[in-house]
Amino acid sequence: MITALLIFFALVLEYIYDPISQMKDTKVINVTFERYKTFIKGYLDNKYYVYLLFPISIMIFYSLLTYILNNYLHGFFAFILDLIILVYCLKPSEFNRKVEEFKFSLDNQENNETSERFNYVLSNYNNKNLIENIFYNSTRNIFTVLFCFLLLGSSGSLAFIILDSYIHNKEMKIDQKTKKELKNIISIIEYIPIRLCTFAFAVVANYELCSKVWKSPKKEKSLYDSNISLINAVGIASYQELGNDTKDDNEEKLTFIQSIIYRAFLSWLSLIGFLIISGIFV
Repeated sequence: MITALLIFFALVLEYIYDPISQMKDTKVINVTFERYKTFIKGYLDNKYYVYLLFPISIMIFYSLLTYILNNYLHGFFAFILDLIILVYCLKPSEFNRKVEEFKFSLDNQENNETSERFNYVLSNYNNKNLIENIFYNSTRNIFTVLFCFLLLGSSGSLAFIILDSYIHNKEMKIDQKTKKELKNIISIIEYIPIRLCTFAFAVVANYELCSKVWKSPKKEKSLYDSNISLINAVGIASYQELGNDTKDDNEEKLTFIQSIIYRAFLSWLSLIGFLIISGIFV
């Protein structure tokens, strides 16, 4: 029941208290990472291992901290800590707010300012690409975070957010070679949740069209690109009947996409609830 309570309270806080969705920047991660690099400087020369060791260290430290709270203070404090971390990592409300901001930007022709942080490709984008990438962005902000939480707890969600920041946070200066190696790790983590999301999108939208796309995936050079291509292709199949790429049609597509993601999220929560009741999750 602890898992259910954490998810329930995290979503309640996320949707009831709107300012929370505007507090989830990565400044804390950036500052902590810079101090970590200063501390470990000279011990490891390989940049890949330096970056990879940071989320692993955070998970170990977090596990020790929750162990101390559970055994020497009170389990309530560990619960509050888990709740804070889960609220920080899980971003359905922030994701929805970003979509609404982009819809507003379509009316005001200010796409560059609004979309820069939202799009997983930070250059050479247009409205069409941004709309398509919303499906992948939904996994990054919601579904994969939830999947990592169910497997590894709040520390797992935080570790994924750190890895995701390496790739998508412009303030973290990472060379392309290291970033490519880190993408291999992220692609393995995202493999299962992306396919679960693909199935959920197909079920709540147009299953026939989505299943055809799923059964004939586009060949990509890497697993990371394959994951993105698959989730976006299935997502596109769910709304491709809605018309051309005019401004009004794009707004209609965005609204329809939001409903698909919302329904898929509800299906995930329903399945998680069933697994909790059946005793698979504590």
